[in-house]
Amino acid sequence: MENQIQVLNPNEFSRDEVGDSIAAWRNSGTTIVAAGNWFIRVLPNGTPAYSIKIAEAVGAVVLPPPYPLPGIPSTPAYRSADALADALDKTDSCTDRERRSTEELLCGTRASEKKSCDASWANHHALLMLHDSAAARDDYIRLLLSNDYTPAAVVTAANWTIQFCDPAAARATADTLGGVLIRHSPTT
Repeated sequence: MENQIQVLNPNEFSRDEVGDSIAAWRNSGTTIVAAGNWFIRVLPNGTPAYSIKIAEAVGAVVLPPPYPLPGIPSTPAYRSADALADALDKTDSCTDRERRSTEELLCGTRASEKKSCDASWANHHALLMLHDSAAARDDYIRLLLSNDYTPAAVVTAANWTIQFCDPAAARATADTLGGVLIRHSPTT
């Protein structure tokens, strides 16, 4: 990964000019990690986790490109990643669960034998995540859309996202769980 760091002297650049510079990079499809009068262009956009780790390390925030998103339903919401996995299990299957954190887990699905994701997903083909707010969910989706390595489709509603390797499984899950399907078209 290559990153570009830019620090703007506050004696030469106003707060608005710093904001305009950040906005110009974001509008060009670049993920930015920013705080105060400086920002980092994350190149290429990398994985969402990479940008998040950089922001945590330097006490900044991640600003994904402002890609437009469809209207996302405010329900159904889930209290835990396990509750979301149980709902997925009723529609597509959620086997071989692998917990990554309290808010995130991987599942094997019926489509597991037909499609594969990158090696970090192993035999799992759906990544389930809960988000603290609609804004956090939307920022995460925008980070996914800026990442060339994200699986083919994201299903989302309320406080959750599920990433799928198989667009057909994603469509069926969106229909059954009442979520919206967002297709990802990587540039590579």
